[in-house]
Amino acid sequence: MRELTFTLEYEPDANPVMDVLIDNPEVTAHALGSCASRDQLWFVERFSGPPNELDRIEQIRFDDDQKERMTRSTCGATRHHDVLESTPGSRVFYTYLREVHRCDSVVGNAARYLDLGMIFQSYRRDAFHTWRLLIRSEENVDTFFETVDDHLRDNITLHLDRLCEAKGWDIDSLSTVSVTEPQRKALQIAVERGYYESPRETTIEELASELDIPSSTLSYRLRRAEAELANGFIA
Repeated sequence: MRELTFTLEYEPDANPVMDVLIDNPEVTAHALGSCASRDQLWFVERFSGPPNELDRIEQIRFDDDQKERMTRSTCGATRHHDVLESTPGSRVFYTYLREVHRCDSVVGNAARYLDLGMIFQSYRRDAFHTWRLLIRSEENVDTFFETVDDHLRDNITLHLDRLCEAKGWDIDSLSTVSVTEPQRKALQIAVERGYYESPRETTIEELASELDIPSSTLSYRLRRAEAELANGFIA
């Protein structure tokens, strides 16, 4: 099994969903999908972040006038979306595409040129959408890259990474962990201020003062978030 990795870098206004991530670095997304045939594919994508930004992404995902675009041409594939899970801190979407031959996107060209049975993983954060494709052979990889690069919009840049032997499954078990928005903010500021460094660079009391909440409340939020992360990792 071969592993093909690359990244798309988006400028503002290139893609409505990526604009949400560019404006809100705390929003991330993990996806997993595969081709059912040369003309059909599916993927599941989990977005994590503040509820209001997840609402924006859901609105975009179901709005035909705001389709995600990475190519200069319009994707003519037929899309079907469902929400599999909705929590205050995450949103999971299922997407099915047919008539993929009418689309010059990454997944459209992967279905057209690469091995059937291919699995793709992707991760989005800030302006970057990183892809990992697991394929059985290197056949047509050059054609795939050339075609993707030829059709990308001018404000999207393709960065090639590597083509090598697959190195493990590489699914982030913590990407499925849901924490509340107050817990997420508590974790974020704790990490940024060095609370988890050794030795610690700040205290619960200092962090609570910055957040303008009681130290007991902050301590409880961190404990609950840490418990969710630990349970998710073991699971």
